Amino acid sequence: MIGSISHFFVIFVQTAATACFCFYIFHDMLKACFARLAVYTFFLCCFCGFLSLTVCEICSRLPLDVDSELISLFIMFIIGYFCLRSVVSENSNRILFVLYLSLHVQYLCLSVTYLAYAAWFPALSVNYDYVPADIPGYTLPILLLGPPFAVITRRIYTTLRQADDTVYHRIWFIPLLFLLLYCVQVLFYPVSQKDTQAEANLMRLIISICAFVTYSQMATAVAQSAKATKEKEIHTQLAHQLDLQRSRMEDIETHAEEIRRIRHDHRQHMQVLKGLLENGDTGKALDYLNGYETSTAANIQPVLCENFVVNTLCCRYETLALQSGIAVTRKLKLPQDIAIAGCDLAVIVGNLWENAVAAALDADKEHRFISLHIQERDNTVFIRMENGYGGIIYQKDGQILSTKPDRNKTPGVGIASIKSVAARYDGMADFVYTPEIFTASVLLYTGVKSAL
Repeated sequence: MIGSISHFFVIFVQTAATACFCFYIFHDMLKACFARLAVYTFFLCCFCGFLSLTVCEICSRLPLDVDSELISLFIMFIIGYFCLRSVVSENSNRILFVLYLSLHVQYLCLSVTYLAYAAWFPALSVNYDYVPADIPGYTLPILLLGPPFAVITRRIYTTLRQADDTVYHRIWFIPLLFLLLYCVQVLFYPVSQKDTQAEANLMRLIISICAFVTYSQMATAVAQSAKATKEKEIHTQLAHQLDLQRSRMEDIETHAEEIRRIRHDHRQHMQVLKGLLENGDTGKALDYLNGYETSTAANIQPVLCENFVVNTLCCRYETLALQSGIAVTRKLKLPQDIAIAGCDLAVIVGNLWENAVAAALDADKEHRFISLHIQERDNTVFIRMENGYGGIIYQKDGQILSTKPDRNKTPGVGIASIKSVAARYDGMADFVYTPEIFTASVLLYTGVKSAL
């Protein structure tokens, strides 16, 4: 009876410590008040205590040697996962990650307890039934080590939250592997041998500490990777803006050179026209003027769109597409005076063109085409780009992966940039495809100011 009571209180304390650990990590994501959570936690701890006693009793009556603690832990882990999902506004990957780390803390505390037993209380180390002394023996390490490791875990979790979920959506595999390593060590280096108890528990303690060092370094690496990806996106946007500025300067220089040439040739043309008119040859004079007008128009690039940003990008990429044997059709109706920042338009239109040209080059000759439609109406801007492609789309967790050689099938930066800009204007960006056509649709609301 005393052993069962001690067993119950040990499991009660461990469950309560795990719950408090997780609540501290997710304290800004909780959906219930602390008073209600305290009541839920109390009943959950009682249930887990009785569950562990029941499993232990059942396993003791089985003809096989079954680890009742491992079975209890597995059942309580499942229960804890679904309980956290019901009270925490967080996705499953992060919940699993934090829950696995809470198990690491529990194992670390257990290793400290077993190490202390082997070093100073050998009578307890060989007693496999719970006794009243186990209550403080298991509780003190949890009270001493739980809070600092909760702070460390909170920092790791906060660092990972700053990164995109796609970067670490399966990162919980790493703590799971450490847990498996811990279990393997228990199986091949058991503490049942009295002369190896201290060494075995010291090894477990080292494994748990190394695990947390690994998590900390891993979180830093993930955060730096996310920062590098964001900086690359910013550099891409700046490159589009620089290209626009360069195009503006080239257009201005070309225009200025054309004006100088016209001024230089003006007197010669006037002399020819003056001579023809003085001789009364008005017909030849009109023919000369028509020829002059035709030659002047041929040297001036036609304007595709009133908006300078869209016009510049479309002129450049359309020329590139036509030179590559890609058929281009377009319908552009976008004024210059529009409540969308030029840099944002450059990101959307530039990335659409870049992706469309690259994809169309992989298509069969009969499917090498690009169709662009841009229209502004009722304070909205609608952009639709259709293009042929090679028929192969790589996806992962609903995200389209880049097929460019330098991207190694990672989430496309261009698509992410388009979605990010669309979100700043309370709009949307949708990407769908058929076996032959890839379609990108972007909707922007011009009444929304850019966040840049």
